[in-house]
Amino acid sequence: MRATSAGRLAALASTVLVLVGGVSVGAAQAEAPGGPITYSITFSNPRESDDNDLPEPYGEVVVRAPWGQQTALWEHPDREINTPTLPRYPLFGGAEHRYAPHPVSEVCAFVGEDDTGINEDDVLADGCVPYTGPGEYTISAEGGSVTVTVYNFG
Repeated sequence: MRATSAGRLAALASTVLVLVGGVSVGAAQAEAPGGPITYSITFSNPRESDDNDLPEPYGEVVVRAPWGQQTALWEHPDREINTPTLPRYPLFGGAEHRYAPHPVSEVCAFVGEDDTGINEDDVLADGCVPYTGPGEYTISAEGGSVTVTVYNFG
């Protein structure tokens, strides 16, 4: 009888530890439900050395659901020498608005920077960071970084 009671006690203790662990993991990463998102994006390339020292970014910046569905916040193809200069999006200050029809668990950026005719293109950002609520999200790579500022979501 004591062995059964001890087994039940161990199972209960194990369940409590699993639940407590799950709560603390879930609290570390907020998941926002879908809705309107207000944001801006800054592109940084410290190695830029052309006539205006401003980046010519291409690629995509997205918000992603836990199952992989994503909503593009910004995207631009590589146009080689014709990739426009863009240090910030939107270019003239303020914020941009999109609607994400899914929960958001990550902010991702996969952005290169065109150096056609000068040297190899730089990689400014290549990856994702967990979404934790409004604020700044910086995704970096060896050639620079992309910072997404989320002002409001949901």
